Amino acid sequence: MNHNHMSLSIATGLNSKLKAIFDGSDWTLTEPSSPSSPSSPSIVYTSIINPFEEFRITVEKTKIKVAVPMPHSQVLYQTNLQTEEEVCSYIQTHLDHIRNEEDISSETDST
Repeated sequence: MNHNHMSLSIATGLNSKLKAIFDGSDWTLTEPSSPSSPSSPSIVYTSIINPFEEFRITVEKTKIKVAVPMPHSQVLYQTNLQTEEEVCSYIQTHLDHIRNEEDISSETDST
C-alpha cells in the first residue's frame, strides 16, 4: 500500500467523520479531498458567517496537519496530530469553543 493511497483513505475516513461533526453547524465544506489531487488530500470547512475563518485538515505521510480558527482574529492555529480520533476530538473541542463564544456574544440576558 503506497503512502498516497494511505493518506487518501485516511482523508476519506476523516471526511465522513468531520461531516458528522460539522453537520448542522455554520460551517460548510469548501474543499473536499478529491482523488484528482492525491498528492495532498486536504479537507477545508469554511464559516458561512465569516469566510476568513476555516478549519483546514491536511493528511500527510507521517502526520495530519490541523489548522483551526482563533476566535476574533483572522489567524489560523496549526498543530500536528497522528490519528483520525485525535483530529476529530480536537476539532469537536474547537467547534464547541467557537459555538460557546458566539452564544456568549449573541446573548443579551444570561439569567
